[in-house]
Amino acid sequence: MRGKMNSNYPIIGMSPGNSYFKDGVVKELLKIVVEKYGKAAVFVADIPAIHTYVALGYPENRARRDKALPQGNALKNRVKRAMEELGYNESQVKIIDWESEVKNNTDFIQKYEEVIKLYSENKEFERAANETTRTVLEKTAESMVSYEVVRIGVHYLLNELAFLEFVPQFLESQKVIYIYHKPWPVYDSYRKGEFDGKPRTYLDFEIVT
Repeated sequence: MRGKMNSNYPIIGMSPGNSYFKDGVVKELLKIVVEKYGKAAVFVADIPAIHTYVALGYPENRARRDKALPQGNALKNRVKRAMEELGYNESQVKIIDWESEVKNNTDFIQKYEEVIKLYSENKEFERAANETTRTVLEKTAESMVSYEVVRIGVHYLLNELAFLEFVPQFLESQKVIYIYHKPWPVYDSYRKGEFDGKPRTYLDFEIVT
């Protein structure tokens, strides 16, 4: 790593298509986090969201073109408007672009392979990841979904966890604090090492509403 390590780096996750992240909410989130930590990173999991829409029945090209990317861009633009209104610059708020900065990064790919391995080998983690995914898909589809559908959609979650493994190195930080608006039990269990006995002290969690 280059230069001096940051001790703690808050990172705000925003889900494409999630109606929670309205203009006012995004602005207030940035304000709270930047005032507390002096900075924030924002990640919008638009590329991983393609898995969600494929699971919901969209062809992959339409899932990407008509759903995941437009919704991701709308969220990023919302963040940029909030930054402008709050007078924040790019040194205070970094918007991470999954397509150009994450997807083909060899360090991220390695972390993704490690998460996939855990998912394949650890039944407790597989069950927790699947149930989290099933809840999201069934809420969106408003109907029960099959195991096969869950196995497609779960890659959204696995990408997120791999990203959080990767991002401390990417941001040159000793610890990242994931900021979200509600509990995320599968991530909490994952970072505490409840699935594999490996506590991840470089990952933290904070609820901001």
